[in-house]
Amino acid sequence: MVLTLDIQKKAAPIIRQTHKVKLWPKAGPSQNIGEDINDLILTIEGFDNHVFALSKTEAKDLLDETNKVITVFVDIDEEISVKTDDKEVIERFKYALKALFKLKSLLHLAYTKDLAVRKTPNDIRQGLAAVSRSSVLTNFLKQ
Repeated sequence: MVLTLDIQKKAAPIIRQTHKVKLWPKAGPSQNIGEDINDLILTIEGFDNHVFALSKTEAKDLLDETNKVITVFVDIDEEISVKTDDKEVIERFKYALKALFKLKSLLHLAYTKDLAVRKTPNDIRQGLAAVSRSSVLTNFLKQ
């Protein structure tokens, strides 16, 4: 049995609450936003153990959904610290964002684990080494 995760459904209440705060900053977040954030964190951290059981297409689809949620959460992160004085909500939100980034990295790993790794051709490696050496020399000579 493979567990699935609907990340957008879990993140929707948090996004809805923070958009309310954006529209009416004096109202502040409701009391249940902390519970919604905790629920999201626990769901993500519980799902981390099941990521590698997903098929390649399931991992890719969930990775795309997670990227969309992260994009919205990054925008919210910039706003929530300005609009809210509740330090606990801000800390929980930052932890949720950290958990989302961890999930993203695990999904990326699960999606790309079967891809073949190609060695960089020697001419490209030598060219990069030459550029690096010339950069170091010019910086050294400037001093």
